[in-house]
Amino acid sequence: MRHIAEQGSSAAVDVPERVGGDKHRRDTLTRHGSAALARKLEKYWHDRGYFSARFWPELISERFDKIGTRELYRVSCNLVNGFPPVHPDNIA
Repeated sequence: MRHIAEQGSSAAVDVPERVGGDKHRRDTLTRHGSAALARKLEKYWHDRGYFSARFWPELISERFDKIGTRELYRVSCNLVNGFPPVHPDNIA
């Protein structure tokens, strides 16, 4: 889709029809979606050899009390400063 910035201007800006493509996007705030994201993140780290990385969905109870419409979930993890914890067996 083309959009003209100003009327009479020859400068055109490309604007995407849909940003992100909702077809392949998953709602990560639901229990099912956050569990899927947790599995994806855990696979990412395990594929790189960090088998101590753990991710799990966790209910956000403080937000649920305020919003009151549905349960909201987040993905929690055991990363320390952005990296999985180091176990004594893995130290070279």
